Amino acid sequence: MNLGIVKGLPNLWKVWHDAEVMSKRFLRIPVLLGTALCCLVHAGSTEPNRVPIQAELVKAIEAGRVQVGDSVLAKVLIEWKDSACNLRKGAILKGRVVSESVHSKTSRTSDLALLFESGECGGRDLKPLPLTIAAVMAPNPNSSLYADQEHQSLSDAVGLGVGGGSTAGSGAGFVGGGGLRSVTAAAGTAYVEPTRYKPPKAVLPGQVVGIGGVKLSVGSGPEGSSVLSSGHNLRLESGSQFVLVPSLKAAPMVAANLPPNLPASAPSSTTSSTDPTASQTTVSEEPAIDETEICAPPQCSTALAAGEAEPGTAQAAATISIKELGYSLRGNREMDSFDYDAALAYLGPKKLLFTFNPHLLVPRPGAEASPQMRTIRAVLIDLQTMKVIQTTDWRVLDSRQYLWPIENERVLVHVGSELRMYGPGLKVEQKVSLSGPLAFVRISPSGKYFAVGTVQERHSRGVHEQLAEAEGREPEEDVEVKVLNAEFRTLASVTRSSRDAPPVLSDEGEIRIPTTGKNRWRIVENSWDGQRRVLAQVNSTCKPEATTLQPNLLFLVGCDRQADGKWYRMLRADGKPVLKGWSPSAELEQTASGASDSFAVRVAKAGKPVETESLFLPTDLLSENIGVYRVEDGKRTFAVSVPSPVPTLQTFVLSPTGDQLAILKGDQITFYSVPGGTEARK
Repeated sequence: MNLGIVKGLPNLWKVWHDAEVMSKRFLRIPVLLGTALCCLVHAGSTEPNRVPIQAELVKAIEAGRVQVGDSVLAKVLIEWKDSACNLRKGAILKGRVVSESVHSKTSRTSDLALLFESGECGGRDLKPLPLTIAAVMAPNPNSSLYADQEHQSLSDAVGLGVGGGSTAGSGAGFVGGGGLRSVTAAAGTAYVEPTRYKPPKAVLPGQVVGIGGVKLSVGSGPEGSSVLSSGHNLRLESGSQFVLVPSLKAAPMVAANLPPNLPASAPSSTTSSTDPTASQTTVSEEPAIDETEICAPPQCSTALAAGEAEPGTAQAAATISIKELGYSLRGNREMDSFDYDAALAYLGPKKLLFTFNPHLLVPRPGAEASPQMRTIRAVLIDLQTMKVIQTTDWRVLDSRQYLWPIENERVLVHVGSELRMYGPGLKVEQKVSLSGPLAFVRISPSGKYFAVGTVQERHSRGVHEQLAEAEGREPEEDVEVKVLNAEFRTLASVTRSSRDAPPVLSDEGEIRIPTTGKNRWRIVENSWDGQRRVLAQVNSTCKPEATTLQPNLLFLVGCDRQADGKWYRMLRADGKPVLKGWSPSAELEQTASGASDSFAVRVAKAGKPVETESLFLPTDLLSENIGVYRVEDGKRTFAVSVPSPVPTLQTFVLSPTGDQLAILKGDQITFYSVPGGTEARK
């Protein structure tokens, strides 16, 4: 939310000498605020910064639950600079509670006096920065819905025009030619975004917006603090927004000379709250059409429920025992999701790569010390002889995904502080060093493009710990996102928040899922050449999760509006559904794997309903059902049910030709022949 007071505040010294300009702008609250605040300047000051700082409260505070001296943390919402301090977006301001009182029979009001004293000026360390709260606003109700839509699109960062013309310079891995979009093309790709809550464009000093019954007295408290008061126990919610100015207590205050044609008095510094809903437009809640619900044969099929008949189920074609390799099932421990303790990947149609955590003691050298460091053992198996032909160990620094299959008999692996591309025979073909801890890797279905995110810490260790305690979760960090081509050449680099969802790459660009209203979402593809294409619109009570897979398919999982369960869809590149399925709350971890002309969907089933992100035990899992479907029409060609599944995500994979399915079952790998694969049709 960008307030006028924060961006584009006019030069008031010039305005004072231009009565006509001032008369035109005076009713604009940014100037009112600037005028009122700049009238309270330090004696002897020359040119104070009149652009206020806008920041949001990190943790809720309530009179009676805080003590004098307790820290108060706020996060800067818009970059702010002056000659002594540069505050980036996301920088932390630190203040304290100067005084507080609770509502009681003898005290009819509750007060909180707050003062900010330091900020992360130009780096991660806190430096002196005395600030006074000049206005307060309620939390932005749109912040959770729209937070991940504010960052720059990867396609914009790459900077391509229609026809592949690149503004990023030659050698970016794209075909030259073309230019910017025409007016006609731009008009053809326009679409309507949802109506959002409209915050005030500006506020007056002492104003409280959207918090009923609360008043603010600017700089009138002890030590020059600002005092919030209420007729009930005063509470500020997390996300409440402060408008702050350089401290009014640092030196004696004098009134600035105003030109004679301006009003003699500034607005009062104590103002009651206003209602933010006055500028909010009502949004119609009539159900929108979910285009992916329309699944008409012969182009689309509906997935059968787990209990329905499953024609095409076959006996295992072969099995391999993996105990001798050092693999063993972990004990029955609480989990909140399936993990990345093992992975299966084909390196061509005749070789399978099996990787797993043997749970060995791991040496931790100082440069790469991490409590989550583990050893991953990689075993390459020849499927013609069913023998191990190579074994190696990798050091992985975290517990997240470490392996990503790519076309042409290759895999991408996170080893130490590098990303390595392994080809046939597990030979390293390419590698790239990481500039920080790996946040994510996302790959387009064909393996032409990679999005690699690395964490860049915003705060010092002390501030990090305070934020973690205040928020009850890991603090927000910057993530540097680099878009690479297949040769590991950087095409673009942007910075996003660690709380944004990782990007989803198609072969043509980035898939984004903006909201268009309550429980309504639009699937949009921002192509590398600058086009924006709406693929589909869906209804979901949670934000749908998306992944792309071969051959250029999009797998969506969302929350059912009518029942306590989840729906899933497999969409083609044009947004048309090829498969439609639904899972009750006892089913979890809907995941997919693709091949040349088929794909597999796995759904695990628990013995009782499992809510999203709630804890479960591996023994709670009864089975997993894996179905293989044709890309052509979504028809199922094979299905198998696995009892007591391993609670790991990458435990099933289709061969490149789609004629074989490998599954990790207990302490063995089982292979199934799939009818209709490319190899089977030859």
